[in-house]
Amino acid sequence: MRLGQLKRLLSLWVKAELISNEQSIKITEYMKVQKHQQMLKLLKVLFVMGAFWLVVGFIATVRLIDARVLIAVWNFICGIFTPIVNWAKMVAGERYVNFLSGFGCVFIWGLCHYLGRRLQERSAIEINRLGLWAHPELRLGTTALTCGYIVASIGFQLFNSLLEPLHRNYSVRPDIVIPYFSFLAVVFFLTVAYRLKDQIALLFGIAFLGHAVGFFTAYCFACYMIGVQLPAIQLLVGVLLMFIGLWHVEKIREKEGHYFFLFGRTYQWTGLLFIYLSLWVMSLWGFSQDGWKEPSAIELWIANLLYLGASLGAMFYGAFKEDRLYFNFGLTFFIIDTYTLFFSRVWSTFGSAVGSLLLGVLLVATAYALRKMLLKRSNL
Repeated sequence: MRLGQLKRLLSLWVKAELISNEQSIKITEYMKVQKHQQMLKLLKVLFVMGAFWLVVGFIATVRLIDARVLIAVWNFICGIFTPIVNWAKMVAGERYVNFLSGFGCVFIWGLCHYLGRRLQERSAIEINRLGLWAHPELRLGTTALTCGYIVASIGFQLFNSLLEPLHRNYSVRPDIVIPYFSFLAVVFFLTVAYRLKDQIALLFGIAFLGHAVGFFTAYCFACYMIGVQLPAIQLLVGVLLMFIGLWHVEKIREKEGHYFFLFGRTYQWTGLLFIYLSLWVMSLWGFSQDGWKEPSAIELWIANLLYLGASLGAMFYGAFKEDRLYFNFGLTFFIIDTYTLFFSRVWSTFGSAVGSLLLGVLLVATAYALRKMLLKRSNL
């Protein structure tokens, strides 16, 4: 049925009071969208096939060019960049390749940022022109910006590599290298995030904050795969992120679609992740992860009590505030903690077995008390 015929039919139905005017408008808009589904598929096919043949054609063209021409072009390019390479060798020494690659990444980020912003503006224009059948796949700006963030992250890490000793001896106790460029990356990504209202840039900034305090770096033995060297510091950073998130959310709680609210939730779940991973590591290896000494029993007791308290606290907070984020985090890491703490030792010592029994009694008694309190408040 043609759209004009549908509109006439809908107007008759409205006059006959079979449907309301609002329903007529919704049906019309829905049919407008459905009308152009095949056109959208054609656009996707053209974009994908066009990109494929561009790559294939480029490779085939380069393959058939005379090798002497390619060598001459390469020598010409090397001649142009020779002064830049010599300057990089003078500044960075043996690591001049990392130095130049870092600047190359910054340059590529600039291109991706410019392209992403232009594509976002163009996408907005296309939406106005195409009307309701505009499709999210036309918005390539976010993809370009994200690629730029990835390249910029590589650049900051390349600059961080310039700070490390040239010949590190891993058989001896390593020195802690402060990643100053990670702190610079935090400022960079947070500035971009708030200027562009971009949640992806915010995640990159928080990730570099974690790296700057050692969350994703590992030079010691026990936590090499987990990557936590200073869990007590990571715990403080996680608490800070969580409170920043709570401040963002409380500032604009009534507008859940606002970027400030979304930023707040991002700060909260990343902060909780930092907190619980740090507490998990401390419950196993103590407050400062060190492969050269065993943690004391007092350290482990305090860390495990903190871990249990934080998990149960998040569950109770999530239950009372009806917040699934806190409840799910607390429940997940409570299960992890009880499993690693008790079930790894429950069959080996009598004290661990009794501890597991007492924990079960405590949890059941707490649940019973809360149930009774809830029924009393509900007058049931």
